Amino acid sequence: MSPFRKRLLVIAFVGGHILLVLAYTLPQQWVPAHLRTVGRIWVRPLFHQQWLLFAPDPELCANELQVGMPNGEWRPVFAADAYWLERRMARPLADHVAHRMNHGDTIVLPVLERAMRSAVRDIGRDVGNLEFRLVERCVEDPARPDRRTERITLLRFSDQ
Repeated sequence: MSPFRKRLLVIAFVGGHILLVLAYTLPQQWVPAHLRTVGRIWVRPLFHQQWLLFAPDPELCANELQVGMPNGEWRPVFAADAYWLERRMARPLADHVAHRMNHGDTIVLPVLERAMRSAVRDIGRDVGNLEFRLVERCVEDPARPDRRTERITLLRFSDQ
């Protein structure tokens, strides 16, 4: 290949790269939909920056799963003195359940139900049919994060 063709190939590659990056970053009304899609396919795998890594927005809701005891008392599914791995699973599990509930799913997914029931397996053997609820404590005004409203949702499972 001649040096002229090599230069031309490099210039075409760099020009195409710049065009696709511009198609990805420019406002949506300036770029045709097809070119924006190609730009997204080109840019996201290698160059997309997830800014939440450096400055995450605090969660507006703190979610907790609770299990109902026979005497009417409610307690967290994962106790504060539980093994660290169980405590590590508590928040994502509660967040998954809350996400599904907030998007209109009124019945808990079977995989999430199994996770909750396995967390209280010892209680379930003694008591039998346990009830679960989701407790959401949400910030209403971001300027006052200390003030939260509490919303309680009784959870339903597919076999109920």
